[in-house]
Amino acid sequence: MPGWVPVPSKTVMLTGVAEIAGAASIAQPWSPRLRVASAWGLATYALCVWPANVQHMLLDLARPGHGLGACLSFTETCLAAGAIWWPMWASGVTNWPLRLR
Repeated sequence: MPGWVPVPSKTVMLTGVAEIAGAASIAQPWSPRLRVASAWGLATYALCVWPANVQHMLLDLARPGHGLGACLSFTETCLAAGAIWWPMWASGVTNWPLRLR
């Protein structure tokens, strides 16, 4: 964790709580506006942490013997696009690429 992150353990815990709250908000059936707002929030969050995933992957690739860590970091970085798209699709903000014609 970078040194500039305040109280790293609480920061990780709070971002986890925010992710769970966002997912629960997308799953709730009562408020379409809340689903859309949650989708935008989760997609924005995933987009904002994507550079950290890339940095983590590059650090793992720079180590001798790369190993499983580099493989997991590469996979996580590639799946980040899905973490941006999925909430938007699940909330109905977009239907791409599954458009019904």
